[in-house]
Amino acid sequence: MAHTLAHDGITLYTIIGVYEWERAASRPLVFDLRLESVHPLGLTRTLIEQQLAGWLAPCRYRLLEALAEHVAQRMLTDWHCSRVVICIEKPGALGDLARVGIRIMRDAETRAA
Repeated sequence: MAHTLAHDGITLYTIIGVYEWERAASRPLVFDLRLESVHPLGLTRTLIEQQLAGWLAPCRYRLLEALAEHVAQRMLTDWHCSRVVICIEKPGALGDLARVGIRIMRDAETRAA
């Protein structure tokens, strides 16, 4: 039996972007998460936000893809998830009316060694 935990709309700040002006200050990222495990995860939204903030603090990725992969691997390893689905949006990335995002799914069986 799989246990699924979903948390949407988690907003955290980090430095990310290809252009120098993007890297001058922290920018908001919005996370939607689906976490699956064979055991109950016992993760509260507060704990998830704190862990994500800690993982993001030292990161200086240029691409959302690289950041999403980093977060997915941490969730699979640290939280013992069997599968994670991560959606990350970057509001205002292309101006005030646009946002870009990425969605990835990773399984523990196929995670990078």
